[in-house]
Amino acid sequence: MASTGEDGLHQLSLNLHPNEASGLLAVENDALLEAHGWEFALWAVLDEGEIHDCVAIIGHRRGATLEEGWEIDRLYAIPTGDDARTEDAEAIMRHDGWVYMLGSHFGSKRGPLQPKRAFVARFRESEVTHATREPAVEVEVSRRSFVLHRLINDALKASGPQTIPLGPKSYEAYIEDTRRRGAEKRKKWEGLVHDDDLPLNFEGAAFRADGSLLLGLRFPVAADGRPILVELEGIERLFEPGDRLPEVEGFWVVDAVGRNGEMAGVRDLAIVGDELHLVTGNVDSREGQSVLTQDYPGGRDTIATHFRCTLPPDRHSGSLEAEFVREFPTLPRVEGITITDDGRFFYVTDEDEGVHLRLTRILVG
Repeated sequence: MASTGEDGLHQLSLNLHPNEASGLLAVENDALLEAHGWEFALWAVLDEGEIHDCVAIIGHRRGATLEEGWEIDRLYAIPTGDDARTEDAEAIMRHDGWVYMLGSHFGSKRGPLQPKRAFVARFRESEVTHATREPAVEVEVSRRSFVLHRLINDALKASGPQTIPLGPKSYEAYIEDTRRRGAEKRKKWEGLVHDDDLPLNFEGAAFRADGSLLLGLRFPVAADGRPILVELEGIERLFEPGDRLPEVEGFWVVDAVGRNGEMAGVRDLAIVGDELHLVTGNVDSREGQSVLTQDYPGGRDTIATHFRCTLPPDRHSGSLEAEFVREFPTLPRVEGITITDDGRFFYVTDEDEGVHLRLTRILVG
């Protein structure tokens, strides 16, 4: 079903059970498009279920009008690697022929942090000859519990921006309860979560041209409420033999807080050249008993907003000024953004009645 909203965006209702879309990426595989008869297609990740069951492809049939001709399928995939037990995929991005997916590395609204959400996965896009037929696509999974949590927390303490202090309810739910669980159950990861850590919630990611990865944090935010990006080098090391780990190259603080809020977290990222596009919004959804929104009421009602800014090509940290593109006052759960070659922006939202794909062109005055 398609419609056009008051904001001029096309809205397409899609059946993506269990209706938790969390990331979007344009497909760059012409043979795959040809096999399905699509003019273009988008990868999407869903956050309820194991990652090899939670990659979807949304295709638009060649020759059809924009309001019709949409098809959607789950990618036929099997997991390989460390551990298939994964949950809460939040980002999808591409580099060097690989499509990467990233877990939130967070926990439920009332904690604790959950190792099954601390994963990175990837598949070779060129190996997908058809989305639903044999052979199944192999999805490599790396689930090294709290490795990125430890790396980023150490870097934040050493050279990161000043962050908002961790509230008492959030500390108890995400740090104290996680440490207690690790000790009581004698988990292998016991000791990787420190008493003075911050819980990290990854919600967006995109690769820069040089191969470094920008991770968008929904939490924590900077001390003044602005969203934080972490720049990582060597994410592919998580899939290689040996003990080499990714390295934190720096942190960006973005002037990208929408209306009705004192703080904003990242919802998703997209990069074209040196131009960064990001959607920011509330630090946790309004529904449910979120300890974050109890500790940080100024981050509960921040309007989801699309901003853009320029990344200095020779720098890996600093402060970024952002330009307003559009806001989504009636859609607090904008979960993904991607850009097609012809300049169209697509957004995916997670709503109770389904998953909506929204698109527009940016108009230049």
